[in-house]
Order: sequence, then structure tokens, then C-alpha cells
Amino acid sequence: MIRRLAAILAATAMLLVLAVPVLAGGWADIVADGQTTTPKEGGSVEIGFRVMQHGVTPAPWETATVHFLNSSTGTTFDVVAKNDDPNGHFVATATIPEAGFWSWQVTLANLESSQVPVRMTVLSKSGAAPAVDPSTLLAAVDRAKDDAIRTVTDQVYVDIGRLETENEAYGSRIDTLNAQVGGLTEERDSLATRVSALEGAGGLPLLALISLALLAGGAAGFTMAWLAGRSPRNDGSAVALTPTPRGADPV
Repeated sequence: MIRRLAAILAATAMLLVLAVPVLAGGWADIVADGQTTTPKEGGSVEIGFRVMQHGVTPAPWETATVHFLNSSTGTTFDVVAKNDDPNGHFVATATIPEAGFWSWQVTLANLESSQVPVRMTVLSKSGAAPAVDPSTLLAAVDRAKDDAIRTVTDQVYVDIGRLETENEAYGSRIDTLNAQVGGLTEERDSLATRVSALEGAGGLPLLALISLALLAGGAAGFTMAWLAGRSPRNDGSAVALTPTPRGADPV
């Protein structure tokens, strides 16, 4: 029974641990602005987006960082965005160092976010579009796969470590509960042994003692009530007796 209880508690604890991030609401959606211009190499570009906690509530208090990546060459750099509106809108101004196929993605300091990278093409200084090199494209795909695997692996290890810590804490609590149950069981067995010893020594069973005590109390109450009914009344109705000398004729 104890093992089943421990298993149930452990399973419940695991479900609670997994449900905590969802219930706590520690996540946000990144809603990107529409890109209206095509940036050029060496030029600046403004990246606009909104941070919506729970997908509904603006979070202008957040610290948002925009990560830029050139999928062709692997060049990366970061820009911290600034909040410019109470509705949770942020703007990051970046200078793109080279032409190519770029993407940007936002990470937050306090809330979790799983934004899909936003793609954009950066033209050369002369305005020419970057050439598509198959080998460069394949390298970019492989790089994206490696980055995704690394990110997922790192997160999984973090989650596993947290779950192991939680599991140890719940295990310690279960051990404490088991010890308490064991103590109560020992006390019950000891009491049962004492009662059996009294019955084996010729003593009356506990139930019989209780029954006798109840009967004795009832008998005492009945006797007191009977005696109270037999006592003389003081309402003036008692018969007065005239003293008569001993041996005298009462006529």
C-alpha cells in the first residue's frame, strides 16, 4: 500500500512540475511588424515587434534582445531592443554588415519565447540581390540543424536536472511520510499486544469493561431516582403524629 501511495505521489509531483510553466504564464508571443523595406549591406534597418505575455497582455517591462544571423556565412550579432510604446512594442536598430540571406529572432530576459526566425534578404551596396550558392545553402541548412539540436539538447539537460532535483525532494518527503506511517503502525501493534495480554491473563475484554461501566452507571442512576421518590415531601401533606406514653391506652 505504501509503495502504491509513493508511486502516486511521485507521478502527481511529476505532473505538477511539468504543468508549472504553463500555469505560471511565464511565456510570451513575439509579434513581428511587417517588413516594408529591403535593407542593404552597410545600411541600417529597424526591426519592430510586440511582446505579448500569454499572447494577450503587453509586456513593455521586458528586456528583449534581437539575434541576427546570416544563413549564408554564419555571421551573427545581437542588438538590444528598446520599448517605444506601452502596448509592448519594441524597436531594434541594426547595421547589416554584409549582403546575404539573414534572419532575426528575439529572446527575452524574463519570459520564455519560441519565436520562429524571421527571414529577410539583404542586398549588396549596389542593390543587387545575393546569389544563391547551392553549397552555401546546404551549409546553412546543416548549420541550422546543428543549432536546433544543440538548443534542444541544452534545454533537455536543464529540464532533466531540474526534474532530478524535484524528484529527490519528493523522495525525501515520501521517506518522511513512510517513517511516520511506520511509527503509527508500531504503536497500533503495541496497543494490540497489550490488550491481548490483558485478555490472556484472565482480565475482562475491553468491550466487556466498558459495558459493565455503563451498566453500573445506569443502576446507580436508577437507585438514586428510586430513593428520591421515597423521601418525605415537604408540601404540608404529611400526617402529624401525637406522642403517646409507653404502655398507655391510646383511647
